[in-house]
Amino acid sequence: MEIVSIEKKTFEMMVASFNALAEKVAALRRRSDGGRMERWLTGEEVCGQLRISPRTLQTLRDRRLIGYSQINRRFYYKPEEVKKLIPLVGTLYPRTGSRYISEDVFEEVPALLRKIGAAIKSPLNRHSVDNAKVTDHHAIIPTGETPSGLSADETTIYQMVVNRFIEAFSPNSEEERMQVRFTDGTNTFTWKACRQISLGWKAVQKGKEVEAEKKEDSDEQILSSLPNLMEGEVLPLVDAEITEHKTKPKPLYTEATLLSAMEKAGKEVEDTESKKAMADCGIGTPATRANIIETLILRDYIRRDKKSIIPTEKGLAVYEIVKDKKIANAEMTGSWELALAAIEAGKMPSDKFAQGINSYVRTICEELLSLSSEQKSYPVYRCPKCGQQSVGIYAKVAKCRYETCGFHVFRDVCGIHLSEDNIRDLIGSGRTPILKGLTSKAGKKFNARLVLGEDYATSFEFENKKGKQRGR
Repeated sequence: MEIVSIEKKTFEMMVASFNALAEKVAALRRRSDGGRMERWLTGEEVCGQLRISPRTLQTLRDRRLIGYSQINRRFYYKPEEVKKLIPLVGTLYPRTGSRYISEDVFEEVPALLRKIGAAIKSPLNRHSVDNAKVTDHHAIIPTGETPSGLSADETTIYQMVVNRFIEAFSPNSEEERMQVRFTDGTNTFTWKACRQISLGWKAVQKGKEVEAEKKEDSDEQILSSLPNLMEGEVLPLVDAEITEHKTKPKPLYTEATLLSAMEKAGKEVEDTESKKAMADCGIGTPATRANIIETLILRDYIRRDKKSIIPTEKGLAVYEIVKDKKIANAEMTGSWELALAAIEAGKMPSDKFAQGINSYVRTICEELLSLSSEQKSYPVYRCPKCGQQSVGIYAKVAKCRYETCGFHVFRDVCGIHLSEDNIRDLIGSGRTPILKGLTSKAGKKFNARLVLGEDYATSFEFENKKGKQRGR
């Protein structure tokens, strides 16, 4: 033991300083108690109360949405500050693409399942529990609070989250499948069958999942038991018939199927390494994919037709321009993911990746600039108002290109979209053929011609009488 000698006066000054510090700490404690703050909360406690990740808490600090005190490298929070933030948590909930939860969240799952009325026998399925795969935030899960005052759409979304939550921790679904190849010496035939052993997680929405599977694979028969067949066994031919079928083109995208295709864009990539890199990323992020679609609609590249998403003439023209160019190559995303993974692993310097990006930007700019002289010219038609060859047909309107003329016809009329032929008939002969399936403001269906009046406004003309509705 080392002994240090100091002057009495110095020692007394040190004791006095320590006593003064202790008194200040005690005074701060009393002041906090008087302000109804029993103690400071740690970051871990705040994350637990608000059900947010440490990264989200950091974001709240950076945006000055929560007050805090810092001692050394640790942050402390007032309980009243945290309480004020609780009503805002729903609006501040981070966008996440993670489908996994952490171990600490998994500990709360049994209690949450009881609150939402789901009876699942232990042990719970753990396939969605992985600390390493939790990104900015864990997967979206119910809080256990009883919902009230929800709209129909909000109720649907809430129920989707609850059902998927219950399914995630339910037992595995067990099935037995059989695929048999028969041959008559010349031709080979394939037969598929499936037997359900245990529904497992499919029991949560029993019926819906089964029907979905039937639609997915219509060639597979669902049987209560599978036949006991042996390889090389000879079977008697009972009956045979020849049927003719036609292959159908892929259906138009809906918003739901388009979002799914963007998420799984890597399936269309040919390069094996890029395909692997894109397996978990696709085009865009869960937070941006819907906005990408809305942007394309806003810029008239695509449009909604009932539930379907279809390209506009403008969109098809852009597609013809860029379809073979690097800017439209989905493999680019995969190659960038590979490069970023290499940088993270220390196998590639970041400046090399930056050089590749600069080269890519130069290439796509040169490609696009070289296309200016090759752009498609669209036909124009004679304007019924000014007589000039100046009417262009666009995604939402047909209009004269001379501003002083002002002639225009909107293509969306009473729930239907006028075709180019309809527009040409209208501006050429002054009327369209009978338009079927028009919808009035009262919601009633009717059929009528669209006619062009002397004032170049449109009105309806019915097939059996010449009376016209109010101009549009």
